[in-house]
Amino acid sequence: MNAFSRRGACPALSAPMQTGDGLLVRLNPVDGGLSPKSLIGLGESALRHGNGVMEVTARGSLQIRGLSAESARLLAAEVDAMGIAVRTGVPVDTGPLAGIDSQEIADPSSLAERLRAAILETGLTGRLGPKVSVVVDGGGQLGMDALSADVRLKAVRAGEDVHWGVSIAGDGRSAKPLATVDADAARDIAVAALRMVAEKGREAHTRDLSHRQLASLAGWHSIAAPSLLPDISPKRVSGRTEGDAVERHRAPIGLFGLKAAYALGIALPYGSIPAQNLIELATKAAEIGTTEIRLAPGRALLFIGLSPTTCASLQASATTLGFVTSSTDPRTRIAAPGCAQPLAQPEMCSVSEVSRRSGLSVAIVSAIARVAKRPE
Repeated sequence: MNAFSRRGACPALSAPMQTGDGLLVRLNPVDGGLSPKSLIGLGESALRHGNGVMEVTARGSLQIRGLSAESARLLAAEVDAMGIAVRTGVPVDTGPLAGIDSQEIADPSSLAERLRAAILETGLTGRLGPKVSVVVDGGGQLGMDALSADVRLKAVRAGEDVHWGVSIAGDGRSAKPLATVDADAARDIAVAALRMVAEKGREAHTRDLSHRQLASLAGWHSIAAPSLLPDISPKRVSGRTEGDAVERHRAPIGLFGLKAAYALGIALPYGSIPAQNLIELATKAAEIGTTEIRLAPGRALLFIGLSPTTCASLQASATTLGFVTSSTDPRTRIAAPGCAQPLAQPEMCSVSEVSRRSGLSVAIVSAIARVAKRPE
């Protein structure tokens, strides 16, 4: 086993991981988004150093594959030269429209940044495993309920105030609810939970915490009286969300109204597209005045700062280039969660039809479909 082949690791830019087609790197911009110029630069780097294909994962990370040890170093140098700061340490994810969504309950950015700082200050980064993660969800049009995390902080309205529901070990539906607290307490509980995980070793997650530890976290700083705290016994927490609510997940595809202007969501078919196609789309985005491009969970990109007219123009270009521009596109149904036979209905998701729309060969489409079925 070499330095690039450790299973269970996250293939960050500084630590690429060996795959069947070379080394893989995964990038998450610290600021949450990229300029069109930066995305064009990354696409050109992928053409020079990788296999010419770019990916956006189910959790909203940018991936470049097919690297060698030398080309991975060259890629890292080019990313640095472009001034793209990439995230390191424990992932603390916010929604892709955080801070600009007209419908969000609260902007999660400040709390997320304070939590990142607390994790760093307490020395937890090196003690936690690479798959440990935190979600800070401010609500809105593109919530984070579909993402699983060790710790979840979700904004909830309390009259004119905003509190944060804290839960652990799951997605928005399955996570174990602990307490509803103010922002400072939410940060403290999250750090305390991560400390408990770190004490169990780098293979541990919050799902490994004992009932006594969960009870301790639930009673700490809680706004609600103890009798009003959720029942966190194992038989009661399965399948629940904060407040027992079940929310619909909107696909990150289409037009989204923002506090100012609009965003257009465009998905990559099965999370993958030739780098040249992405370069051409980013070039078009720059021409029509896109201010920022954000990566979105659900294998998508959000183009920020547009008008309805420019959204329509960019959407037409994306369709021509083989991107997914409609939530009813058959390519969104392959490997869908809960689908036992994702390729069983050719009339809905024919590989040959997908090949025609995307410009990829039938062999590549078949391979991507197989990869899409694997858990990330």
